[in-house]
Amino acid sequence: MTALEITGLHKNYVDSYSGEEVTAIGDVSFSVDEGEFVSVLGPSGCGKTTVLNIVAGFVNLTEGSVVVDGREVGGPGPDRGVVFQSHALFPWKTVLGNVVFGLRMKGVPRAERDAKGKEFLELVGLGGFEHKYPHELSGGMQQRLGVARVLANEPAVMLMDEPFASIDAQTRRKLQEDLTRIFEKRHPTVFFVTHDVDEAVFLSDRIVVLSQRPSRVREIVTVDLPRPREWRTAVELPEFRAIANRVNELLVDDEAAQDGGTDDGSGGGNDGDGAAVAGV
Repeated sequence: MTALEITGLHKNYVDSYSGEEVTAIGDVSFSVDEGEFVSVLGPSGCGKTTVLNIVAGFVNLTEGSVVVDGREVGGPGPDRGVVFQSHALFPWKTVLGNVVFGLRMKGVPRAERDAKGKEFLELVGLGGFEHKYPHELSGGMQQRLGVARVLANEPAVMLMDEPFASIDAQTRRKLQEDLTRIFEKRHPTVFFVTHDVDEAVFLSDRIVVLSQRPSRVREIVTVDLPRPREWRTAVELPEFRAIANRVNELLVDDEAAQDGGTDDGSGGGNDGDGAAVAGV
């Protein structure tokens, strides 16, 4: 069953400096099945985060359609949960209070929501930290808390925008392994944005490789690696390296083609396509 369907997605915006209209997303179409982990990867400035923000309902599309769980996206909704790169936690609420916030808004009785919140804290390795506050947690623990908060609401699609990008390498590898463990236990539908090829291969069932902007889908690469996955053993598999090499080839070939062609006038960017689009 398809959980997310993106068809003919285009996004234009007006450059705040030049006043010219720029096509950030040229033509993007792909789907994510229920219980599937799909990563989106591409060159810096290609609009990965903008695609995610459109799916989340934070940004309006120019053309095309985005359908989640059979309903067209027209704004933010509880059927999509977002794990941001910044933790976006409520500092005045406890760890448990953060996790159950969405359940409270839905009117779930306290005993039920607290039990569910503790279940997901155990799942992400934060059992026993229920009464702590976010500032008392490490960066990695705060990101686990963000994951638990989204999972507790059981959205149709979990959206993750480079959630481990600002974390040190050692903690990042641990969180990647934690995420695969959580995925294998709960099988949420995940739409994951990253710029790290190895991370995408390790986590994903499929990888959507975008071109430079105006972006399009260059190729969708299947990651046919067994689960469960452990970082040290997975990266040594010849199949892992073959998939990573293919993704890298797509990125390098696209960059070479752009360098050898004419300038499309879209300019540079920091994967957002401008604050005027993403609002972040």
